[in-house]
Amino acid sequence: MSIAFLRALYPRKCPACRGAIRADMLICPDCRNVFKHIGPPYCLKCGRHVKEDEDYCPECISKDHRYMAGIAVFEYDSRMKRSMSDFKFNGWRENGDYYVAETLKYHADDIMRFGPYALIPVPIHKSKRAYRGYNQAEIIADGIGRALNIGVVKDLLIRSRKTKAQKTLGQESRSANLKSAFSCDTARYDENTVMKLFPRVMLVDDIYTTGATMEGCTEALMKAGVQQVGILSIAAGGAVML
Repeated sequence: MSIAFLRALYPRKCPACRGAIRADMLICPDCRNVFKHIGPPYCLKCGRHVKEDEDYCPECISKDHRYMAGIAVFEYDSRMKRSMSDFKFNGWRENGDYYVAETLKYHADDIMRFGPYALIPVPIHKSKRAYRGYNQAEIIADGIGRALNIGVVKDLLIRSRKTKAQKTLGQESRSANLKSAFSCDTARYDENTVMKLFPRVMLVDDIYTTGATMEGCTEALMKAGVQQVGILSIAAGGAVML
């Protein structure tokens, strides 16, 4: 069955209003300004917006995150929350095409400036992958990697323990929930191999709130031999409003 035939039956939908759009569109004309891009200046750790005289947002000042640089594309407001929910839970993988395009439009230079040897999508537990049929972070990482000629490594970082959904927990419980949830496949990649092939990597995920997920992944990667970790999130929320 051809893609053209499938598109005729199930046309691409706008990631904002959910209306049908042409196959060559990523978002409908009326919704081009619906999602709010995070503008400069950026927090050097997580990528959220900060005041002109600040280098870090209040949350990153209060925490000793081990990742060294962050990029975030959109504010995680109610409209982005609905779009992300469609992307993650309702099978709308094509929303990822729009997220990737906007990331490249606004942050391709930032990614290349960081110079990752590989993009590492944040893994989901195998039970969630079996239920959804895909990992949304991999879709994003694949699109960015293809465009910028950066390898995407999906078998180094592992979600070794199933955890409760982070959105159901308070801020203090999130780090505890993710403790030891991530590990690296040291049988496939020993420390010397990791240090040689992946001294600097960029983690890719859909949503950033407290940083607990990114910190858990960073800890596992650095234990395996990665020297520097950057983070890229499609949407970021949870910070104190400026």
